[in-house]
Amino acid sequence: MQEEKKSTLLKSINDCWNRIGVWSNAEERCPELGNVVHCRNCSVYSATGRLLLDREASEEYLIEWTSLLADEKKSTRTKTKSAFVFRAGTEWLALPTLVIRQVVDMGTIHSIPHLNNPVIRGLVNIQGKLEICVSIGSVLGLEREEIDDSETGYVAPERLIVTHREGKVIAFPVSDIMGVVRYQPEMMRDPPVTVSGSKAVYTEGILYHRNLDIGFLKDKLLFKTLTKDLA
Repeated sequence: MQEEKKSTLLKSINDCWNRIGVWSNAEERCPELGNVVHCRNCSVYSATGRLLLDREASEEYLIEWTSLLADEKKSTRTKTKSAFVFRAGTEWLALPTLVIRQVVDMGTIHSIPHLNNPVIRGLVNIQGKLEICVSIGSVLGLEREEIDDSETGYVAPERLIVTHREGKVIAFPVSDIMGVVRYQPEMMRDPPVTVSGSKAVYTEGILYHRNLDIGFLKDKLLFKTLTKDLA
């Protein structure tokens, strides 16, 4: 049926531009050329162009483009991911962007009486609400180390990252923030054998970005540890 429609359409086209127009080698030329100069300025040529553009798309054409568009959406959906990158001590780390609620300036951490827990540092005021502040350095076994920025004169302000996962909100201080980084799954490498101890347990893989090895953390396991003692 589609072939019949296509054949009928082609037969109805008056391609005079190929027979007696500017693209023809025939001695007899269209008398209208003296007025329009070129076939593209002719109403017959314009009307035929509109006819071709307005024609019904063939079944093969629709199938082909449906397949191409579906593959493109699938590729975009499955390949590109994002991570939120920050520095704790001297280590660059990353968490999935979805668990990050906001970043705020470092404020006062209020201690909790009669609490002796190296992970829980206390309470912080986040937009008028007290939230638990934790130390991911204690969980990952990171050492606090001051970075010498005397050459650049830049000292990154310590800030709080506020996270939300499975209905629980926790905040933790960080030394610096890079922000959102987009990556593809194949960019993730296995942790090197030099990564050991607690850091190895909580590290899913290594992202290489801006000449940095960024430890991508296992957010589910990390949050389970950080919140296990919370009521």
